[in-house]
Amino acid sequence: MDVIYLFKVLIRRKRIILFCLALGLTGGLIFRLFIPRQYASMAQYSTGFSQTQKVSLRLTEIVDIGQIDFRINNVMETFKSPVVLAMVSYDLLLHDLDSDHPFRYLKEKQKRDTAYFKADISKARLILREKLNNLKLLSTYDPQEKMVWNLLNLYKYDEASILKKLTVERVPKTDYINVSFSSENPELSAYVSNEIGVKFKEFFISLTSTSTKESLFKLDSLRESKRKEVDTLRNRLEMFRDKIGTPNPGDAATAAMSGLQELTSSLTAQQASLNDYKQKLLTVLDQLRQMENTGPATGSSAEGNHAEEIMALRKTNDDLAARLAQKGGADPAIQHQIDDNINRINQFTRSSLPGINQALRAAELKQELIREKLDLQSSIAATSDNIEMYKGRVEQFRKIAFSGGGQEVIANAYQNDLSIAQRDLDKYNNSIFASQDIEVSPDFNFKQIMLGQPPIKAEPVKGLLIIAISGLSMFFLSALVIIILELLDASLRTPAIFQNETGMTVLSAVGKIDLDKMPLRDYFVVDKKRDRQQGPIPVDKKPLLDYFVFKLRDYIVLNKESGHQQGFVPFIENFRKLRYEIEKSGKRVILFTSTKTKEGKTTIIESLAHTFSMSRKKVLLIDANFSNNALTRDFSANAALESFVVGGQGEMDKIGDIIIHTSIPGVDIIGCEEGNYTPSEILPENNLFRDLDKLIRQYDYILMEGSALNYHADSKELTEYADGIVVVFSALNSLGEIDRESLEFLRENGSKFIGAVLNHVDEQNLDL
Repeated sequence: MDVIYLFKVLIRRKRIILFCLALGLTGGLIFRLFIPRQYASMAQYSTGFSQTQKVSLRLTEIVDIGQIDFRINNVMETFKSPVVLAMVSYDLLLHDLDSDHPFRYLKEKQKRDTAYFKADISKARLILREKLNNLKLLSTYDPQEKMVWNLLNLYKYDEASILKKLTVERVPKTDYINVSFSSENPELSAYVSNEIGVKFKEFFISLTSTSTKESLFKLDSLRESKRKEVDTLRNRLEMFRDKIGTPNPGDAATAAMSGLQELTSSLTAQQASLNDYKQKLLTVLDQLRQMENTGPATGSSAEGNHAEEIMALRKTNDDLAARLAQKGGADPAIQHQIDDNINRINQFTRSSLPGINQALRAAELKQELIREKLDLQSSIAATSDNIEMYKGRVEQFRKIAFSGGGQEVIANAYQNDLSIAQRDLDKYNNSIFASQDIEVSPDFNFKQIMLGQPPIKAEPVKGLLIIAISGLSMFFLSALVIIILELLDASLRTPAIFQNETGMTVLSAVGKIDLDKMPLRDYFVVDKKRDRQQGPIPVDKKPLLDYFVFKLRDYIVLNKESGHQQGFVPFIENFRKLRYEIEKSGKRVILFTSTKTKEGKTTIIESLAHTFSMSRKKVLLIDANFSNNALTRDFSANAALESFVVGGQGEMDKIGDIIIHTSIPGVDIIGCEEGNYTPSEILPENNLFRDLDKLIRQYDYILMEGSALNYHADSKELTEYADGIVVVFSALNSLGEIDRESLEFLRENGSKFIGAVLNHVDEQNLDL
């Protein structure tokens, strides 16, 4: 579609676009007047990630910028985590329930809400304090906690509402973080921007302390186990030395040979175990590789997170159960912790999606395989070390078996085992020392360096910007809608669109007229000079009142410059152009047809007859539209076409009997009956159309009207009698497949086809 056409369409629809622009500006102004005032408070925090440690156990300190960026991003996300936001929301609700000057007051409508008047405020306070102390989230499955959750939403203290007004940003090229919160209350904004840092520190420290305690407990268990092993090896060495006393060289060979046999047997067993471990490790690796190729178990990411938490809780319970067993099963604190973990596992299981069991099974299987892989790798490493050790000791015992000193070799072997176990014990002690040394090597140096203050002035609402955006949005939206509607409109609206769709020449484009308000003949009473040439209307032949009415009407037509009268001249000029095109074609017997019904053929023929009459041409109209003889009805003509037979002398005198003179000067008509038949079916063999060459001698032009090509064969049969064909299209309709078939028929009659007339064109589209 032509861009110029779209632009002109927008110009024509400028009133609609300007109305939408005014509507948008008004809406933006109303929004600006009623938008609530917001107060923003900002607090600044230092993460301390770029600061070097005051006391370091290492000689060098390397600052990893990428690692610092990663950790700062983690801190920013933790600020917006559900736990931190929930703790802030619980604290805000508890403040409003306890304080005489709450941050937010409920309106009367909110107080009538069931979430308020059915709430137990004292119970809500207890629940909120308990959740704040334990850093736990509310459960909507518990009726009491659900009641507190409804109160949070009523006060607009829920996590989503807080997150919507919260901004967490990093100060560029620093490890500082700005936390800003906006609300309708300045004190509320300052309170949240400061309190969220406190809740963040509590949450972060709780995570760190929990991880440290778990690590310490695990390391302590390993250390105790290794200490028992060291004591056992030390006792064995001491008992052996007490047993052998002073070494006897005579028994050295016998002892060495016995030790050699024992070591050889142990070496063989270790090698067999090593092969078995390697084979099992290959099997486990294949299973893990298959799990990675098949992808994770079905379920959402939330399911996977719950599965990991459930697995961690189960592992914690296993460790707690081991501790409880060591204490004889009579420790209430450990038992209470185990019960709490079981409750959390049940909550996660209930709140998760249906795929949680599958995710848990997959996670358990994967963790079991990973543990088995680690155990096998450790066993392979230990067995390999043992094999090397046994090989060395076998070689030593083989030498000693022939040179004496076997007891001392065995004692050295026992001493070697004791040294290895002691080194492992020292490693565990160092790990425990590093985990407990938090004050010496701190990993968390988070501080608030700027307090958020209650703002004095509200945030600028940018009223002009809001109004401008609203107005421009409506402006462009209305223009876009108009363009889309034009693009979706498949009608033949303009001559240019018609030519692009059909490839036909447009003889003339005719605008819309309202025949209900004014008869067609009144549109052509515009030429005073012609009236004077024809002479005045005799007063004695016309009543005086009718004479003045006629002249008054003529004056209005020629001089009135408003309303629908302004369209007279373009309407007549379009038919003058059509008259010129027909005269230039040299065709005198013209068939007017169309592809569809109600395209305006009758009006076009009558209007063209008026223009021929204005140029003093004699025109004969023949109504051959048997499906709709509107032309016959308009002129009250005799329906004689079907019954007229040409033959013999004086046939032209007979034709004069069926010709009716119309009210248009120089225009006659021959009418027809209306019926469901075609010319070849109803007309006699010697019909009027066979002598049109004689009839044309009496007229300048013969204009015939045929029926629609899409539905009837009348026009196709009449083409053999016509010199030229003119097809009429309505600009209100679109082209279909059957229309294109009719157009193909017209193209086949290329020598006779003159062109097309586009009817019902919008006056504003006539010049496009």
